[in-house]
Amino acid sequence: MASVDASNSCIPPSHPLYASVPPLPSTTRGERCILDGKCGRHNYDRSVLLYSNGKSVVIREMDAEVSSSVDRKNKVLIYRGHTATVTAAKFSPSGCFVASGDARGKLRVWSYDNEEHLCKLDIAALTGPIRDLSWDMDSKRICIVGERNDTSSPCTRVIQWDTGVTCGELSQHTRGRASSCDFKPNRPMRIVTGGMDDSRVYFNSGPPFTRVVDGVLTDDAHSKAVNCIKYTSDGSKIVSIGADKAIVLYDGKTMKLLDKLENVHKGNIYACAWNGSDKFILTCSADGTCKLISAEPLEVVHTWDVAEFMSGHQSDSVPIGAMLVGCTFVKDDIPVTVAINGDLTFLPKPPMLDCGIDNFKKFTGHGSPIIGMAMDPSRGVFYTADSDGALCEFSTETLTPTKRFSQPGSTDLLHKMHGDATISCLTTVAGGNVLTGGWDDTICKVSSEGNVLENAMALTAQPNAIASGTLLAVVVTVEGLVLIENASNMSAVLVFDYIPKSVCVSADDSTVYVGGEDCNIHVYKVLDEFKLEESHIIEGAHFKEIHALRLSHDNTKLASADVRDICVWDLANNYEPIVNKSKWCFHTQRIICLAWSPDDSLLASGGADDSIYLWSLNKKMRRLHYPHSHRGGVTGIEFVNGKKMMLVSVGADSCVNQWD
Repeated sequence: MASVDASNSCIPPSHPLYASVPPLPSTTRGERCILDGKCGRHNYDRSVLLYSNGKSVVIREMDAEVSSSVDRKNKVLIYRGHTATVTAAKFSPSGCFVASGDARGKLRVWSYDNEEHLCKLDIAALTGPIRDLSWDMDSKRICIVGERNDTSSPCTRVIQWDTGVTCGELSQHTRGRASSCDFKPNRPMRIVTGGMDDSRVYFNSGPPFTRVVDGVLTDDAHSKAVNCIKYTSDGSKIVSIGADKAIVLYDGKTMKLLDKLENVHKGNIYACAWNGSDKFILTCSADGTCKLISAEPLEVVHTWDVAEFMSGHQSDSVPIGAMLVGCTFVKDDIPVTVAINGDLTFLPKPPMLDCGIDNFKKFTGHGSPIIGMAMDPSRGVFYTADSDGALCEFSTETLTPTKRFSQPGSTDLLHKMHGDATISCLTTVAGGNVLTGGWDDTICKVSSEGNVLENAMALTAQPNAIASGTLLAVVVTVEGLVLIENASNMSAVLVFDYIPKSVCVSADDSTVYVGGEDCNIHVYKVLDEFKLEESHIIEGAHFKEIHALRLSHDNTKLASADVRDICVWDLANNYEPIVNKSKWCFHTQRIICLAWSPDDSLLASGGADDSIYLWSLNKKMRRLHYPHSHRGGVTGIEFVNGKKMMLVSVGADSCVNQWD
């Protein structure tokens, strides 16, 4: 496992990162997804949303997302300090620090107001996954709840934020499973925790903190698991929601039961949030709706049918992808929710709130590692695909995702192109068609109108790579090559005496270049009836098998790469090397992608070592290196058409980055 330190917990500030499209929140069916819109006093003038994706914590400024007039430069932070899946993250009330916990019980407290985002505390807080966090009003104590992996460890703790010292003994929940917690935001200090299996809400006072058992408190108002607990900003009330579809209101000082509203939703309620005035409660549910509930009296005053908005029509049943698992308010009391498919939706303002937006606004993208990208300069878009089978379209001008595609007839809103299989490769061909290869051994086609065609082309072997010229696409499978013409006619598998690893096609579809496991580059002429004739072999082109090939725009130079070396070949001069082996050899792991600048003077490379390199043919001894560009590896890289020094990259961290 790769180590994490201050140097690679985020993209270094010295890098020329212009803009970034962050990943969507990670979601799990049946579990709450934590969104935090309370970004603290330090960020009071900004609309900031915090959530987790995989092993990363995402902080995005939503002003740039909602308004096209706001500059999107450097409006996103991806914190990559965890080595396990992040399950909870919260801003401190000061806004200067963030506490984040992961599936292995590790808690990290790190600075947000420092450009290097240095870690202040890194401890094993629980033996199992951390499910929720809460700061006290002084930003000095943190309550942590979650699960334990044994019979004696705690599932709830409260610690000092800088030393990790325990500040008392919180009450433990049945079977060591707690789901939510919250600090009273003023004195006297109180902590409430909610249980999964015991359906209890426990009340703790301190410091040092101990459970309160006397008085008028009510801890058994729920009949099923408690999913979320929230204090008002003045500490006068507590609200809890759960799997029993009920909302319960308590007194903030004594936890006396004030009111209870049952059957608020038709499905489990996963999250709740107070608005800025503490007069209304936002809830979200698996029934695909969000509801606004007044605190006095406790009643539903507005309903948003988010599932209907996402699907575009009413339905008797809620699509799996439209079930809502998280919600919060961001600046100006704008409600936002997240569905199981990861899409974030900003909700239009109801009549009883003064601020907000007028219409639904959805933010889509990727929530899983991106495996590659394909440009379509004629339409000003590019396409990306991920390991969950999602295909997404982006605008090259604004770097915003415009849509995700689904198979014809699919109504689950999970946006999977190849069923449950991973997309392994994609490319574009003339006419605006997109071809994707999946591990279900099929090739799917998206037409220029954005329609996914019903009849996928079946392969006899698993596709691993694909490249195209104008009308011809060539697929590398584990058995050999498959040729596809006009995005419709497909050849049988062409088998060779070596194992193909990479491929590229000339712009006029006349020549195919294949990089092999034999370390050679094989050059083929394309004949009629899907036949290839070998015309040349660049023998001993590399020391290792060739993983990437890329032709220059003028078709005079061929770049090739293995696990370390990048070579450039002169096609007009009998394939003589322009850059030979052991010259451009600074990647430390497999080189995955190559891209030429519009004038063919620069070559960009991205690899599994998380690095991007820029190489100059005019000054071969010079290079630019951007380490830690994408955690998990750079899987796609392209120069934006017409902009010589603007580079777009994608990676296994689910991010799309634009470099200046």
